[in-house]
Amino acid sequence: MNEILREHPYLGRDELALYVLEAGRKFKEKYIIPNAHELDKKLLLQPQYHPDEIVRKGCEFRFFSLPIPKFIGGLGGGPLHVSLLMEELCSGCAGIANIFGAHYLGLAGALVSGDLYIYGNFVSEVVKGERENKPVIFSAAITEPTAGTDVEERELLQRAKLVLSAKRVENGYLLNGRKVFISNGSIADYNIVVCAIDKSRPLETFSGFVVPKGTKGFSAGRIELKMGQRACHAAELVFEDCFIPEENRVGTEGDGMLAVELVLSASRGPVGAIATGIARGAYEKALEFATNKKTKSGRLIDKQWVQLTLADMDAMIRMARNAYIQASIFFDRFILNKIMRGLPQSRILGGIFKSKSFINLTKRDSLKRIWAEFIKRRIDGRNLYTSFGLSSFAKFSCSDIAVKVCLMAMRILGAEGIEERNFVEKYMRDAKLTQIYEGTNQLNRWTLFKTLVKK
Repeated sequence: MNEILREHPYLGRDELALYVLEAGRKFKEKYIIPNAHELDKKLLLQPQYHPDEIVRKGCEFRFFSLPIPKFIGGLGGGPLHVSLLMEELCSGCAGIANIFGAHYLGLAGALVSGDLYIYGNFVSEVVKGERENKPVIFSAAITEPTAGTDVEERELLQRAKLVLSAKRVENGYLLNGRKVFISNGSIADYNIVVCAIDKSRPLETFSGFVVPKGTKGFSAGRIELKMGQRACHAAELVFEDCFIPEENRVGTEGDGMLAVELVLSASRGPVGAIATGIARGAYEKALEFATNKKTKSGRLIDKQWVQLTLADMDAMIRMARNAYIQASIFFDRFILNKIMRGLPQSRILGGIFKSKSFINLTKRDSLKRIWAEFIKRRIDGRNLYTSFGLSSFAKFSCSDIAVKVCLMAMRILGAEGIEERNFVEKYMRDAKLTQIYEGTNQLNRWTLFKTLVKK
């Protein structure tokens, strides 16, 4: 795949989409399908195990830098490219795929900020690591032990029972508390963490921080034993007088909820793609089973009820794909494009951007504030509301469809559906999680009502 990139280092967005589909298919066939079954069983007994060798292979395909702007050295993809890759990989194994998906979620928190210091000091490390075949992984830490849904909606944040807080100290902040169920949290090199500086005024003081692995006072606690998507760890993050320098703040103080809304607008479409990929995998297994299964009266697929069921499954997957594509394209066109057009795009400016003196300049608080205001002015509130609604619709509709399709696949396989060797029961377990993370489906329905129905 790298031959394509060497020949065409500045792929257009349509060409990049085709590259992503082909790269995703090859990665799935070569590394996911041969390993997914045994890996899922292994993680049931050893939830701390991480498939480093499989993940490292993503460097060959440049999966880690897919959404990173070209002027930093990335492929310059958007939510649509991420979504297309997620569907393809998740049709093989959503657990392995979501290691990349959770990485993109963490990167989204850095990228939507437009914070040049964060770009130059942390995001650029992903590109460097990828070139050296040493993955640099991000995560996003939003959920807290007593505040899951509440920290994803500004109307609920004020009454959230927050655990983690950041206290202002000289030259930085002290973080104390916990985050939970953080995908990639135990293995990430950089964690994008959002929390309140003043828990009595969370909406006004919610802020984001980059917390590198190995920071004093920061550790990963329990790794959850999950029902599905086991290959991607969900970890507890613990902060005990964890000092974060001021320059590691993402954007300005108090912009945390706007950042959360931007991230979720970008990421809920790809979560819909994850669900669509799971549904597609279950459908393909059911189709293969029905084609090969012999009954007393002939092949199973010759029965009309099976044909109608497969047709319904195919139709639902097509509808789900349309939902996530619509959400991804809207965010790319009306949100991300506005942010990125304000950043240096040419190779010349990119070279200036990479200089150490320029990076040191961008860490100044005054420049961070000026730049954050410039980025915020480029975001149209109405477009953000629409994007938030479309992405929430994609998330809950695709994940509900995935569960239904998996149940239909189980029905076609009958008693053999519960057998591990047929893999459909794994798709069922993997699909259920998509209804829960990135905001429960109830929350996403409420978001759709507020943004698109009520307005």
